[in-house]
Amino acid sequence: MSGISQGWQAIPRAIRDLLASLTVLVPALKSFCRAIANTCHNCGKGRDRGGACITVSPAVLKRADPLIYSQYYLMKMGLSVTWDNPDIEIFRGGLPVAPFALLPATDYDVRIRVWNGSYDAPALNLPVALSYLSFGIGVSSTAIAIGKADLDVKGGPLEPAFTSIPWKTPPLPGHYCLQALLIWPDDANPDNNLGQKNVQVGTAHSPAVFDIQVHNDAAIARAFTFEVDQYVIPPLAPCSDQASPTRRVAVAPTAGRLAESKARWKAVLAAQGYGRFPLGPDWTVTFSPARPVLAAFQQITVQITVQPPADFLGQQTVNVHGFAQAENRGRALAGGVTLLVEKS
Repeated sequence: MSGISQGWQAIPRAIRDLLASLTVLVPALKSFCRAIANTCHNCGKGRDRGGACITVSPAVLKRADPLIYSQYYLMKMGLSVTWDNPDIEIFRGGLPVAPFALLPATDYDVRIRVWNGSYDAPALNLPVALSYLSFGIGVSSTAIAIGKADLDVKGGPLEPAFTSIPWKTPPLPGHYCLQALLIWPDDANPDNNLGQKNVQVGTAHSPAVFDIQVHNDAAIARAFTFEVDQYVIPPLAPCSDQASPTRRVAVAPTAGRLAESKARWKAVLAAQGYGRFPLGPDWTVTFSPARPVLAAFQQITVQITVQPPADFLGQQTVNVHGFAQAENRGRALAGGVTLLVEKS
C-alpha cells in the first residue's frame, strides 16, 4: 500500500513539472510556427529571402511544343490557309485516297504527321485524337480513336513523327471532314494542336454547286459570314537554295533562335498573309443564305455556287472560310472547307 500511496502523492508534482515545461515550450513553438509562416508568405515575392526559397530560372524548364498544320492558329497569326491539311492523309491498302472519294462502311488508315516547335524537349508517347465531322463549318465531331507518336525535338531524327489510325467510314454515303487533335498537358503552345482536313470536288458543267452544313456551337445567337480565296501551300524550295532564316531576311549568326523565328514569321506573312490570294475578278461565288443568323446550337444547310469564267478548263482551288460573330463581340473563325472546281 505504501507504494500506491507514494504514487498518488507524485501525481501533483508531475503535473506541476509538466505545466512548468509548457510555459517554456509553448512560446518556443509559437515562435517556430511564426517563422515558418513568414517564410512561406514571403516565398516567391521577388525580394531577398535570405536563402529561404529557391528561384527556378525559366531556362531550366524545357517544354515540348507538339504541333500540326492548324488552320485556326495560322489564321489567328495572320496567314492564309487551306483546309486540305498536308499533315492528314488517308490510305487504303497502302495507297493514298482523296478525302472526297471515300466509300461508305469501308476500312481506311489515317496517317497523321506531327511536328515539334521545341529544340529542347521531346514529346514521347504523344496522344493524337482523331475524329470526323459532317462536311461543313462548325459542325460537331465524332470520336474515332486515339493513336500515339514518339516525337523527337525539332530537327531530331524522329521529327516529324507519324501515327496511323484505322477508321471505318460510316455506313451512310456522304462527305466527311477529319480532325486531328494533339493532347499534351505541358505544351509550350497549345494553340497549334488542332488540324482539319475538309475537301470536296465539284464539276463545273455550268456552275459548280456545293451544299455544306453550318453549325452554331455557341450558347448564344451568332451571325455567319463567308470569305473565299485561292490560296494553296507553295512548294518547298530545295534545301540548297535556303538561307537562314530565308533568302529575303538577314539575321546575324549571334542573334539567336528567337530572332530567327521572328524573321521567318515576318517573311512568311509578307508572302502568304491572309487576303493576298483573292479569286480572279471573272470568278463568282455566291452563298444561300449569304449571311445566316443562327440561334444557339442551330444547324442549317448553306448552298455554295461557284461560277467559273466561260473559257475555264482544269482545276481551281476555292477556300471557303466561315466566321461567326455574336452581337457586340468580335468575329471568330468557325471553320472552313476547300472546294476543288474542275472542268474539262
